[in-house]
Amino acid sequence: MPNSNLAYKSGYSYRESDNERKVQNITNKRTAGGLMIKTGRSKNKKVNTVNSATRKKSRVARSTVVMGAILCGMAFLVLFRGLMITSGYQKLEEKNTLLSETIAENQKIQFKIDQTLDLKNIENIAKNTFGMGAPTKSQTIYITLDQTDEVKKVKGSGSVFEAVKNFFGSIVEYFA
Repeated sequence: MPNSNLAYKSGYSYRESDNERKVQNITNKRTAGGLMIKTGRSKNKKVNTVNSATRKKSRVARSTVVMGAILCGMAFLVLFRGLMITSGYQKLEEKNTLLSETIAENQKIQFKIDQTLDLKNIENIAKNTFGMGAPTKSQTIYITLDQTDEVKKVKGSGSVFEAVKNFFGSIVEYFA
């Protein structure tokens, strides 16, 4: 009876479905022009026990999903950190093996250099490879140098202040 043409009739209709209770309050009023105006409010009331149970379940489900996502994120971070540490150790081991190989190669090269700088080895290479021999007496040239043992005294400054001044002056000339 929601659309009744009777004047001044108000009715309440109750309907129950799926544990929900709806209340409708319908009031019809006749105006001076003969038109029917529907006034009043229609209210939908639901039983609070059903809503609170579904709300609690949805809240629990949301919080469970959020907590699961947070735990998955934390586990991912821990695993990612472990992966980064492991890859860092692998790179370190590769660098250490490369370093040990380089040190061994340097030792071999240093041994070869020491062998080539040996005077007997140099003499053998000069004789065999280049056909060189020991110099004879005719190839020896003597040079005489006339040197006399003389000591010349340089005029020096007698004061300590001039010596310090000369010292700092030489330092300034060095850096300039």
